[in-house]
Amino acid sequence: MMKYPKLFTPLKVGTLTFRNRLLSGPNMMCALNPDGSPTDYMVGYYAEKAKGGVAQVTVGDTPVEERGFTTPRHPILTQKTVQKWSEVARAITQHGAIASIELNHGGRISNTAVTGFQTVGPVDEVKLNGTQVKGATKADLEEIANAFGEAAKVAVQAGFQMVMLHGAHGWLLDQMLSPKFNTRTDEFGGSLENRAKFPLMVIAAVRKAVGPKVPIEYRIGPELTEGGLSIDEVVQFCLLIEDKVELIHVSAGLDTDPNFAVKTHPTMFLPHMPNVKYAAEVKKHVTKCPVVTVGSVVTPAEAEQVLEDGKADAIAMVRSLIADPFLPQKAREGHDEDIRPCLRCLDCLTGMQTKTKFACAVNPRTGHEFRLDATEKPVQRKKTVLIAGGGPGGLEAAATAAARGHHVILAEKSDSLGGLLKFTDYDSLKADLKRLKDHLIYRVEHSDVEIRLNTEVTPELVAEINPDALFLALGSTPVVFPLPGIETAQHATTAYTNLDALGKTVAVMGGGLVGCETALFLAETGRDVTIIEMQNDVAPDANWMHRVGMLQSFAQQENLHVRTGLRCMAVTEEGVETQDKDGKTVVIPAESKVYAFGQRSVAADKLMALDVPVIRIIGDCHQVGKTNGAIFDGYHAAMDL
Repeated sequence: MMKYPKLFTPLKVGTLTFRNRLLSGPNMMCALNPDGSPTDYMVGYYAEKAKGGVAQVTVGDTPVEERGFTTPRHPILTQKTVQKWSEVARAITQHGAIASIELNHGGRISNTAVTGFQTVGPVDEVKLNGTQVKGATKADLEEIANAFGEAAKVAVQAGFQMVMLHGAHGWLLDQMLSPKFNTRTDEFGGSLENRAKFPLMVIAAVRKAVGPKVPIEYRIGPELTEGGLSIDEVVQFCLLIEDKVELIHVSAGLDTDPNFAVKTHPTMFLPHMPNVKYAAEVKKHVTKCPVVTVGSVVTPAEAEQVLEDGKADAIAMVRSLIADPFLPQKAREGHDEDIRPCLRCLDCLTGMQTKTKFACAVNPRTGHEFRLDATEKPVQRKKTVLIAGGGPGGLEAAATAAARGHHVILAEKSDSLGGLLKFTDYDSLKADLKRLKDHLIYRVEHSDVEIRLNTEVTPELVAEINPDALFLALGSTPVVFPLPGIETAQHATTAYTNLDALGKTVAVMGGGLVGCETALFLAETGRDVTIIEMQNDVAPDANWMHRVGMLQSFAQQENLHVRTGLRCMAVTEEGVETQDKDGKTVVIPAESKVYAFGQRSVAADKLMALDVPVIRIIGDCHQVGKTNGAIFDGYHAAMDL
């Protein structure tokens, strides 16, 4: 019997039949040719999503005209670029998925410096950055609606089977519908019916351009901001369009909200599925077309439950399918344990915005889809591989090398696998990261890897095994500043296992990512926690979207305090003695003291000097970093054998 029968029931969407209820939501196209067309990398990226078994793949964030650009790196969908776009559509459809594309317009958030055009929006305004926005005339709105229609026509010509209209997150369609942004007094402002005229105009233009057989998907959601579009008005609008579109996609929040990383892209600090309730409310009233939900529906089991509860008709995933594009196929086969879990760390989105390829903390193939096979090819010559260290880098290397057919021995000097990730067993805020640790361990334990616990890799052991390759994943050790009294403090990672020994007040010395996350965990236990940081800000080593989510969680903890600009001088019985920038002594009272001054690579010189044909250093042992670096090192070291 199929494990997820609801998830793998086909869905009728207009003239199309989706093979299941799991969709690859809109992904921005980050790698472009000079003419705005997709690169070969993007072709491979979207192809892999289709190979993985989703029913639909949506190419995201495609402006319908140049004055709708918000960044210099937007794709351009025109007759001049249609041939390259056809490769994307073909790459999706040839693997059995429906090819769709999200059409949008930046409106008031468009960037004049990028477009060279006057920015147009619902009303005349001068934004905080000095951008002058011209209120769109009726002629402007008609022109933009026609541009949506023309872009949709080109998309169909390129081979896309349906189109999505981006009416959410503060883009122009949302701006015109929103009471927060649309304060017009003409026929396009005031009542919901009037504010809906422009979105309805766009839907009509697109329908005219693509005909009755091409399904239209409309993306909409509550703005989750004061004075913004409410869920009640979202429902009212959906009732206006349910017989005009074939799919309604509910996605909450605003891209312009300073806290959008929490609302629009829920982080690991929030529960899973925080936005499902909005889709459920829409579905409660809409009867003429299916409803899609998106936003931290992370696992197949969660998706199945949403469908079982009748809260949506289909589930869109983005980050989970970057972490593992083959999640649908693995779920269909009942192999959930083989799915690489998404951490909701937002490395993918921050990487996309700063680079020309996607990135992922857990999937080392992300960004290399075009040149790497989806499965590890069997090796022609079996080698003996000795791996020192059972942290994330060593585990990834062991599992990958074993999958390729090598004889792998994994030696870990402690009595359990997991390395620094063992702390996740105690931190409920790190449930997603614990899933990753458990997944890596499962892969190794259910492979042909020979695991040796309580075993340190020494020159003698290497000589005994005589491996063809030696991977050093020895990890790192905490940096300990020589402060008076530091011996009475404990390191952040041990605070999780020695929780009962901590008092009611705790000082955390060091405001990097580790210190901040430890402090948040301790505050969640009810303790009064103070972070002490020498610099002017905390967590500069976190990606900025993860940091936004973390600081939002900070704000909800009245018992969590941040003191910056203070240098730790001594640990005393009363607390931590610090010095401010003026040289004044400031004492932070605390019953217990925790330090997080950073990590230092474990020395591997002696092992590096051994006579082994291949020696690779992995993870923190190579360079102290994050989990993604260790996994990346381990994977590619194993693939290089």
